[in-house]
Amino acid sequence: ARLVGAEAGEIAFARSTVESESNLLNGLRDHLAGGNVVTNDLHYAASLYNYQVRRQEGLDVRVVRHRGWQVTAQDMAEAVDHHTRLIAVSLVSNVNGFRIDVRALSSLAHDHGALLYADIIQAAGAVPIDVRAMGIDLAACSTFKWLMGVKGFGFLYVREDLQGDVVK
Repeated sequence: ARLVGAEAGEIAFARSTVESESNLLNGLRDHLAGGNVVTNDLHYAASLYNYQVRRQEGLDVRVVRHRGWQVTAQDMAEAVDHHTRLIAVSLVSNVNGFRIDVRALSSLAHDHGALLYADIIQAAGAVPIDVRAMGIDLAACSTFKWLMGVKGFGFLYVREDLQGDVVK
Protein backbone atom coordinates (compact mmCIF):
# COMPACT_ATOMS: atom_id res chain seq x y z
CA ALA A 1 0.00 0.00 0.00
CA ARG A 2 2.80 2.43 0.88
CA LEU A 3 4.55 1.69 -2.41
CA VAL A 4 1.63 3.14 -4.41
CA GLY A 5 0.17 5.66 -1.94
CA ALA A 6 -2.88 3.57 -1.04
CA GLU A 7 -4.48 2.51 2.21
CA ALA A 8 -4.01 -1.09 3.36
CA GLY A 9 -7.74 -1.81 2.90
CA GLU A 10 -7.47 -0.85 -0.77
CA ILE A 11 -4.96 -3.60 -1.52
CA ALA A 12 -5.62 -7.28 -2.14
CA PHE A 13 -3.05 -9.94 -2.88
CA ALA A 14 -3.25 -11.40 -6.36
CA ARG A 15 -1.50 -13.97 -8.54
CA SER A 16 -0.87 -11.79 -11.58
CA THR A 17 -1.58 -8.47 -13.20
CA VAL A 18 -3.60 -10.03 -16.02
CA GLU A 19 -5.68 -12.16 -13.66
CA SER A 20 -6.35 -9.07 -11.53
CA GLU A 21 -7.48 -7.05 -14.55
CA SER A 22 -9.75 -9.91 -15.59
CA ASN A 23 -11.20 -10.10 -12.07
CA LEU A 24 -11.81 -6.36 -12.15
CA LEU A 25 -13.68 -6.67 -15.43
CA ASN A 26 -15.82 -9.40 -13.90
CA GLY A 27 -16.44 -7.23 -10.85
CA LEU A 28 -17.30 -4.24 -13.06
CA ARG A 29 -19.77 -6.17 -15.23
CA ASP A 30 -22.81 -4.18 -14.05
CA HIS A 31 -20.89 -0.89 -14.22
CA LEU A 32 -19.73 -1.58 -17.79
CA ALA A 33 -23.16 -2.68 -19.08
CA GLY A 34 -24.32 -0.42 -21.89
CA GLY A 35 -21.02 1.43 -21.96
CA ASN A 36 -17.62 1.16 -23.51
CA VAL A 37 -14.01 0.63 -22.54
CA VAL A 38 -11.20 2.63 -24.10
CA THR A 39 -7.68 1.21 -24.18
CA ASN A 40 -4.73 1.39 -26.55
CA ASP A 41 -2.49 -0.93 -28.51
CA LEU A 42 0.47 -0.31 -26.17
CA HIS A 43 -1.44 -2.00 -23.35
CA TYR A 44 -0.27 -5.52 -22.47
CA ALA A 45 -1.17 -8.03 -25.22
CA ALA A 46 -2.81 -10.56 -22.86
CA SER A 47 -4.98 -7.76 -21.49
CA LEU A 48 -6.00 -6.70 -24.98
CA TYR A 49 -6.96 -10.30 -25.71
CA ASN A 50 -9.11 -10.29 -22.57
CA TYR A 51 -10.95 -7.21 -23.86
CA GLN A 52 -11.41 -8.84 -27.27
CA VAL A 53 -13.08 -11.83 -25.60
CA ARG A 54 -15.43 -9.46 -23.81
CA ARG A 55 -16.14 -7.71 -27.09
CA GLN A 56 -17.59 -11.05 -28.25
CA GLU A 57 -19.85 -10.87 -25.19
CA GLY A 58 -21.15 -7.48 -26.35
CA LEU A 59 -18.81 -5.04 -24.61
CA ASP A 60 -17.93 -2.03 -26.78
CA VAL A 61 -14.11 -2.00 -26.68
CA ARG A 62 -12.23 0.82 -28.38
CA VAL A 63 -8.52 0.29 -28.99
CA VAL A 64 -6.66 3.49 -29.80
CA ARG A 65 -3.69 2.93 -32.10
CA HIS A 66 -0.34 4.44 -31.24
CA ARG A 67 1.21 7.19 -33.35
CA GLY A 68 4.97 7.02 -33.46
CA TRP A 69 4.90 4.44 -30.64
CA GLN A 70 3.21 6.90 -28.30
CA VAL A 71 -0.39 7.47 -27.19
CA THR A 72 -1.45 10.82 -25.79
CA ALA A 73 -4.46 11.74 -23.71
CA GLN A 74 -5.74 13.61 -26.77
CA ASP A 75 -5.46 10.42 -28.84
CA MET A 76 -7.49 8.61 -26.18
CA ALA A 77 -10.01 11.47 -25.95
CA GLU A 78 -11.03 10.87 -29.55
CA ALA A 79 -12.42 7.46 -28.51
CA VAL A 80 -14.01 8.57 -25.21
CA ASP A 81 -17.64 9.65 -25.01
CA HIS A 82 -20.43 9.89 -22.45
CA HIS A 83 -20.84 6.08 -22.59
CA THR A 84 -17.23 5.40 -21.59
CA ARG A 85 -17.13 3.53 -18.29
CA LEU A 86 -13.44 2.59 -18.13
CA ILE A 87 -10.12 3.71 -19.54
CA ALA A 88 -7.55 0.93 -19.22
CA VAL A 89 -3.84 1.46 -19.86
CA SER A 90 -0.37 0.32 -18.94
CA LEU A 91 1.39 3.07 -16.99
CA VAL A 92 4.62 1.98 -18.69
CA SER A 93 4.22 -0.10 -21.83
CA ASN A 94 5.98 -3.44 -22.01
CA VAL A 95 6.13 -2.95 -25.78
CA ASN A 96 8.56 -0.03 -25.79
CA GLY A 97 8.77 1.53 -22.31
CA PHE A 98 6.45 4.43 -23.20
CA ARG A 99 5.11 6.10 -20.05
CA ILE A 100 1.60 7.41 -20.54
CA ASP A 101 0.35 10.57 -18.85
CA VAL A 102 -2.06 8.92 -16.40
CA ARG A 103 -2.88 12.21 -14.66
CA ALA A 104 -4.26 13.58 -17.95
CA LEU A 105 -6.09 10.28 -18.57
CA SER A 106 -7.54 10.42 -15.08
CA SER A 107 -8.97 13.87 -15.77
CA LEU A 108 -10.34 12.63 -19.10
CA ALA A 109 -11.94 9.57 -17.47
CA HIS A 110 -13.39 11.41 -14.50
CA ASP A 111 -14.73 14.26 -16.69
CA HIS A 112 -16.77 11.60 -18.50
CA GLY A 113 -17.84 9.70 -15.38
CA ALA A 114 -15.46 6.84 -16.16
CA LEU A 115 -12.86 5.01 -14.08
CA LEU A 116 -9.14 4.74 -14.80
CA TYR A 117 -7.38 1.37 -14.55
CA ALA A 118 -3.58 1.20 -14.74
CA ASP A 119 -1.44 -1.89 -15.20
CA ILE A 120 1.58 -0.83 -13.16
CA ILE A 121 3.84 -3.89 -13.41
CA GLN A 122 6.40 -2.21 -15.69
CA ALA A 123 6.48 0.89 -13.44
CA ALA A 124 6.36 -0.31 -9.83
CA GLY A 125 9.84 -0.21 -8.37
CA ALA A 126 11.22 1.82 -11.27
CA VAL A 127 9.17 5.03 -11.20
CA PRO A 128 7.27 6.69 -8.35
CA ILE A 129 3.58 5.79 -8.17
CA ASP A 130 0.99 7.60 -6.10
CA VAL A 131 -2.47 6.35 -7.08
CA ARG A 132 -4.19 9.30 -5.43
CA ALA A 133 -2.01 12.01 -6.96
CA MET A 134 -2.20 10.28 -10.34
CA GLY A 135 -5.98 9.81 -10.10
CA ILE A 136 -5.80 6.05 -10.62
CA ASP A 137 -9.00 4.29 -9.49
CA LEU A 138 -7.90 0.68 -10.06
CA ALA A 139 -4.49 -0.88 -10.56
CA ALA A 140 -2.74 -4.23 -10.61
CA CYS A 141 0.83 -5.37 -10.36
CA SER A 142 2.79 -8.59 -10.29
CA THR A 143 6.01 -8.49 -8.30
CA PHE A 144 8.42 -10.32 -10.60
CA LYS A 145 9.57 -7.27 -12.59
CA TRP A 146 11.24 -4.29 -10.90
CA LEU A 147 10.03 -5.33 -7.44
CA MET A 148 12.28 -8.41 -7.72
CA GLY A 149 9.55 -10.69 -6.37
CA VAL A 150 8.40 -14.07 -7.53
CA LYS A 151 6.00 -15.06 -10.27
CA GLY A 152 2.55 -15.88 -8.97
CA PHE A 153 2.41 -13.03 -6.47
CA GLY A 154 1.19 -9.48 -6.84
CA PHE A 155 -1.43 -7.04 -5.72
CA LEU A 156 -4.62 -5.36 -6.80
CA TYR A 157 -5.61 -1.82 -5.86
CA VAL A 158 -9.27 -0.77 -5.75
CA ARG A 159 -10.13 2.69 -4.46
CA GLU A 160 -12.04 2.25 -1.21
CA ASP A 161 -15.26 3.99 -2.25
CA LEU A 162 -15.58 1.66 -5.27
CA GLN A 163 -15.37 -1.56 -3.26
CA GLY A 164 -18.57 -3.60 -3.01
CA ASP A 165 -20.66 -1.03 -4.89
CA VAL A 166 -19.07 -0.38 -8.30
CA VAL A 167 -16.55 -3.23 -8.12
CA LYS A 168 -18.42 -6.28 -6.84
